[in-house]
Amino acid sequence: MRTKNNRLINMLFFHESWDTVIIKNDGPHTFPTNTLDILTNTKGQQLKKKYTFQADPFIIERDNKVYVFYEALSFRNSKGILRCRILDANLVELDDVKLEGFDNLKCHLSFPFLFYSHVQLFMIPESSERKEVILFQSIDFPVRWQQVKVLLSDIALTDNVLCSHNGNLYLLSTTMDDELTIHTAAEVNGPWQKITPALHVCNQHHRGAGSPHCINNKMYILTQECTPETYGKSVYIKELNTLDAATFDESLVVQINASINQSEGVHTLNFTGNYIVYDTKINRFSFLAILKKISYKCMVKYRNFYLTRRHQ
Repeated sequence: MRTKNNRLINMLFFHESWDTVIIKNDGPHTFPTNTLDILTNTKGQQLKKKYTFQADPFIIERDNKVYVFYEALSFRNSKGILRCRILDANLVELDDVKLEGFDNLKCHLSFPFLFYSHVQLFMIPESSERKEVILFQSIDFPVRWQQVKVLLSDIALTDNVLCSHNGNLYLLSTTMDDELTIHTAAEVNGPWQKITPALHVCNQHHRGAGSPHCINNKMYILTQECTPETYGKSVYIKELNTLDAATFDESLVVQINASINQSEGVHTLNFTGNYIVYDTKINRFSFLAILKKISYKCMVKYRNFYLTRRHQ
């Protein structure tokens, strides 16, 4: 009975709020050996609160500045947009800019996955509402982006992660039911082909949680723990032992959970040579929480209806 009452109270008076935390390394960061130690023992700086969700941070260091690309969402419009928070080397916030080149998609956007190819910076944002996976290129860093190509269509995939392994490119994604989906291509522009290797996994949590990293000839991927009861509970760092058309094999290295800052969730983690960035969840009390949730769901359903008609 107490559990049932707690669930009712949470539904009526609490809603999720996500924020972004950034850490400047005090000492050398040797991923993944001492990543958890740094996260646990180094005080992070939370970015100034401007939106209900400040989540899915990806980070770039350039010209003695730090650029944190992230999803910004407020209950007013229910739709995530992509922004970039700009900080100096000492983490003083200098600016917060909306990314240009995405408005025509007219859908919720999140997880701005960044990668370099031939010195050019690209992004694959999460655009599952359109049932498309779309490649963008930076044309005026960090603000202006240009659509390059729709890599996959007629499929709703979340938090796509591009991985280069043994000379091949792989796109690791999850369906709306959090099932792992893998595509492969010889080059970024495709064509991309779906493969169905035998899965040897350390757990059933496959949704992307950050960029992959190849260190000392070992490939590491990050995934987030999402259960039916809790979204974005923790992050898993895994070693990718084998990835080809026949076999996907991974092993668990370490789990990053919300105890690193005594919050209620963490589901994206990225880093550069000098900084680590992650998002963190708190359930906030509000007398209007249930109204916000209802409004959010209604606007999402309306937007999905509009986007569905676009495909007809």
